[in-house]
Amino acid sequence: MIITEQKSIEEIEEKIEPYKKIVIIGCAECAAITQTGGSEQVKEMAEHLEEDLDKKVLATLMIDSPCDERITRRDIKLIQDELEEAEILLLMTCGLGCQSIGRITGVKYIPALNTLSMGRVERLGIYPEDCIGCDDCVLFEYDGKCPYLARKVCKDCNRILRYDSKYCDICGSQNLETGEAKVYTNK
Repeated sequence: MIITEQKSIEEIEEKIEPYKKIVIIGCAECAAITQTGGSEQVKEMAEHLEEDLDKKVLATLMIDSPCDERITRRDIKLIQDELEEAEILLLMTCGLGCQSIGRITGVKYIPALNTLSMGRVERLGIYPEDCIGCDDCVLFEYDGKCPYLARKVCKDCNRILRYDSKYCDICGSQNLETGEAKVYTNK
């Protein structure tokens, strides 16, 4: 699952300021589970843009898996007229979904979420990072614990480094500490 967080409302407002006619699209899969771009968040965003910023939300749409272009092509047809009128799309999906929707629609878009990692749902609101997509899985060799997640941190300048670093590439220090895998929370 792709773990996301919503960008600050101030950042979204700043980017959307020059546009009046907006379509908002959310993700019914990962972003819905992390409660960053599901139907409730899309509804809240639409209300905020219309009521507080005097924007015209032409349509909202939830796509089952925006990163699956077959599904996106099918679902996007439901709002084709609104897309032709839209000045901008506000996409409440991960970066994969944004690129997929942008490629299919050809409409300029603003990502409303930050993509953080691949992770799992431990329970609602708790999303441990379990995979960095290293392209060479070594879980068997390391008893099911990914060594790449335990990044090193320079104790002198706090730079986060690769798991196998011997020294800091910024300050040259060898005073490194092995960190823990990240756990993202949605509170």
